[in-house]
Amino acid sequence: MNSIKISIITSLYRCSEFLEQYLFHVSRITNLAECEVILVHNDPTTEELAILDNCVDKPIHLVHLRVPREGLYTSWNRAIQVARGKYLAIWNVDDIRTPDSLAAQRDALDNSDGVMCYGDFFGTRRYGIFPDKLYQYQPYAQSRKEALKRHIIGCFPMWRKDLHDTVGYFDEQFRLVSDYEFQLRVASGYPLVKADALLGYYLEYVGHKLSSNRKLQQKERTAVELRYRQYDRLLIHVLPFISTYRINSIRNFGQWIDITAIIPGLRRLKLPEMLSLLRMPFAYTWWFVKRSANAVHHRLTQ
Repeated sequence: MNSIKISIITSLYRCSEFLEQYLFHVSRITNLAECEVILVHNDPTTEELAILDNCVDKPIHLVHLRVPREGLYTSWNRAIQVARGKYLAIWNVDDIRTPDSLAAQRDALDNSDGVMCYGDFFGTRRYGIFPDKLYQYQPYAQSRKEALKRHIIGCFPMWRKDLHDTVGYFDEQFRLVSDYEFQLRVASGYPLVKADALLGYYLEYVGHKLSSNRKLQQKERTAVELRYRQYDRLLIHVLPFISTYRINSIRNFGQWIDITAIIPGLRRLKLPEMLSLLRMPFAYTWWFVKRSANAVHHRLTQ
């Protein structure tokens, strides 16, 4: 009988600075007996392998996959395919989960019809030094519309593995924002749920993280926002994403899947509609000037 209920997914690459502490915090998880840790180890170093060899005395169900250097979401998808748990959870090696975070998310999913679980967490600029900035979210009943516009699942999501049977996997054409795109895809047809616990501490604004590449992140977010018709949120990166990304398709394991096959109600974006967006910066400029002028006029006439 499979006693694993939660599969923790962690992609590793040049992580010796954090790996030992990561394993320590994993060992402190309150429901560790029902968890497996899937490490997708990109181009492992001798130092990293030595650290892992020294953790054999820890009571951790460890699955260690060694792979050549690959994209983050390719590694996540690889882990999903071998996961044994009913639930999947992300834990980046340079972030810290609280000991009861996984149990709280499991309970939230067990006791609701939600398919993906999010929660509050802290952001910190120094590993192991907390607290700093609190990222706090409303229960899903109040944030349902927000989930279709804003990245609310953060860096500690948990979701049902069987969800991939209907919505596909993480879009591997992106390097930074596929978790955000996956949230939008899921929220388009399924409910989310918030955990009643602080989930952890996210290391942010440091140079080694993929998310520190703000320019690429903006381009990829623009492609996602275009896919889901979030015209009010589009950033001014019009030309790069049209040629770089496939707006109407998701890449899973080297194959392209039409987005309308997953979300039938989503209309394919056509070239004339894309090109019409070139006028949007000018339209927004005119709207802003007009709104500002009206505001000044209103103040002067009061």
